[in-house]
Amino acid sequence: MKKLLLIILMTSLFACTREQKKEAQAEPVVINELPHLRFTNLDGTATSTRNLETPLVLILFFTDCDHCQREAQDVQKNLELFKGKNIQFISANDMPLIQKFAVDYGLSNEPNVKFGRAESTDVYMNFGSIPTPAIYVYSAERRLVRSFKGETPVVEIAGAFK
Repeated sequence: MKKLLLIILMTSLFACTREQKKEAQAEPVVINELPHLRFTNLDGTATSTRNLETPLVLILFFTDCDHCQREAQDVQKNLELFKGKNIQFISANDMPLIQKFAVDYGLSNEPNVKFGRAESTDVYMNFGSIPTPAIYVYSAERRLVRSFKGETPVVEIAGAFK
């Protein structure tokens, strides 16, 4: 009798375990390919790239990089290409330099363009060694659509959303 009770108990335990595994597998997996790069916005709030609204153009830059400066000029001249999209510039430079860059290139008051500062070690840990500007385009589903290394025509960047 004890053996029969043990077999029934083991069978029901096995059946419950199988049902739980099926339920766990049935849940859709949400993929977020945005890296977990922590940074500070110009207003002083700390956040992560994982919290950014998408679709998104993420631009890693240095304020004194002439390629980055030309990229910012091109973005400013072609903002209409990015309607409905967010643009996040992130630099390892000091905040006053980033703020000056945003103002100098006419991007500081654009509602869909934001600037922030991250530690260079955090950038390296998330992206590895990269040239600047390094540009990453993410879909509304938070998936990486395309990346660009170095100065890139803005029309090509905006075209990655199509």
